[in-house]
Amino acid sequence: MGLRSVAALFLILLCGLSSGEAAADRLDLIRKRGTLMVGVKGDYPPFGMLDIDGGLVGFEPDLAWEIAKALDVQLQLVGVNSANRLQKLEEGSVDLIIATLGDTAQRRQLTTIIEPDYYASGVNLLMPLDTPMTDWADLRGRTICATQGALFNRPMAQRYLLDLKVFNGTRDAKLALRDRRCVGWLYDDTAIASDLFSPEWKGYGMPLASSMPLNWGMAIAMSEHGTAYERTLSDMVADWHRSGLLIEIERRWNLKPSAFLSGAHELWQRRGPNGKLLCTRQPDGEWPAECRNKAVLTSTDVGGLHRAGLLMKELTGLNVTIVYDDYDRGHFLHGLLVTLELIALCLAGSLLVGVAGAITVEARIPLLSRAVKGLATFARMTPPLLQVYVVFFGIGSVVVRTYGWTFDGVTVTALCLSLYAGAANLFAFLEAAAHVREHEAGFRLHPSSLRSSLPAALRVAYGPLVATLVNVVKATGMASAIGVPELISSSAAIVADQGNAGVMMNVLMVTYFLIVLLVVRLFGMLERRMVRHGTA
Repeated sequence: MGLRSVAALFLILLCGLSSGEAAADRLDLIRKRGTLMVGVKGDYPPFGMLDIDGGLVGFEPDLAWEIAKALDVQLQLVGVNSANRLQKLEEGSVDLIIATLGDTAQRRQLTTIIEPDYYASGVNLLMPLDTPMTDWADLRGRTICATQGALFNRPMAQRYLLDLKVFNGTRDAKLALRDRRCVGWLYDDTAIASDLFSPEWKGYGMPLASSMPLNWGMAIAMSEHGTAYERTLSDMVADWHRSGLLIEIERRWNLKPSAFLSGAHELWQRRGPNGKLLCTRQPDGEWPAECRNKAVLTSTDVGGLHRAGLLMKELTGLNVTIVYDDYDRGHFLHGLLVTLELIALCLAGSLLVGVAGAITVEARIPLLSRAVKGLATFARMTPPLLQVYVVFFGIGSVVVRTYGWTFDGVTVTALCLSLYAGAANLFAFLEAAAHVREHEAGFRLHPSSLRSSLPAALRVAYGPLVATLVNVVKATGMASAIGVPELISSSAAIVADQGNAGVMMNVLMVTYFLIVLLVVRLFGMLERRMVRHGTA
């Protein structure tokens, strides 16, 4: 056999071995090798960091040790960072990465992410522990330090009405926080948790619940999708959630208790009516949709209304989450109920102010009648949003500092809009009474004759009154300016999470149109009933 033949045979054998190794399941290769190679971070304490001996330790290295122990192999930790972690995975330098990787639909096009997810990050505030803040609503209008370029800056500012002071980098933002130029620093909660490990930040913490959560998942190569290796890792993470191991490791590294982990622990232990675990594999080998990351589900993963909504999104790009997403739908319906409550209070209040004010003016009581008319003129000429701001932020802040009382946003909005619209109604009733007097001498709005005089005035004032009431319905959206979770506020929160601004704006427009139509019809029925009753 010549040299060429020997070389060709060698290449054939080499290619055969390579293709056989590539075709083999990664789990078999790991067991044959006797070592599991896992990529973890070394610069993200306490999730991945270097100890005094230069070894990789932390929350995620602990997870890697648990996997190696379950597979009965040695563990080799490999340092990775955000820039090279997926590259090292695809080139085969590591078998698995556990490196703070957000589980998104875009990432799933590049790699195989293990389900269920093992952790979640969110947005939080680093702030002095002596700051009396327990809820995001307490930060309304407060100055907050932020880092330029963070994707969560705008939605968080819109959702919680934060006054952001934006700095070019995290260093400057932290310095500003230390100098008390702001109440807190807005950033990723896991990065803040990392800072809290430093003695430099003694006396600081994260007293608020994290917002805008993003799930984290372990990842293996795209070619490993559907293999025994993926299923083995997936079953391990599910067992960690059921047993509470992840909560134990979180506690071991002094992390603030995660709402994600506590919720997942309860979910993966939950049993159905038949007594069986809810989160068990279906006949196709997948976990039930309610046990998966909702952000990455497709129309093939779910059924019913959820499937219809996702299919519409995939085919048309219209993401109507309030139809198929339980959380968004609940958020929107809560905003609708708050708006309807505001509308009812404002309509009743403005009519009461209008009628009572008109009767007082018509009574011609010295000083009082003129004072009421002057107050109504002032209220009518002052923008309602300005009235809301003055009462809530102006008078409200003085009252809080002096007496410790806080003003409820719904109450403030209802009072201000009732006064504003009621002033307009007052003048509408006065003009109507003057018109009726041209035909009925001595006509007057008076408590003793209200049963007959009010319907007569209402018939004449119907047009201006309806216009005012329609305007007050639309004006209830101003409540979002002081953090009331009404329709506009809840829709803005959904847009911040989902990015479906066009859809939600159209939904808002249709919803307000239907509400206005309902109000007009109801007031028309009221007017006809009163006129019939007054005529009779």
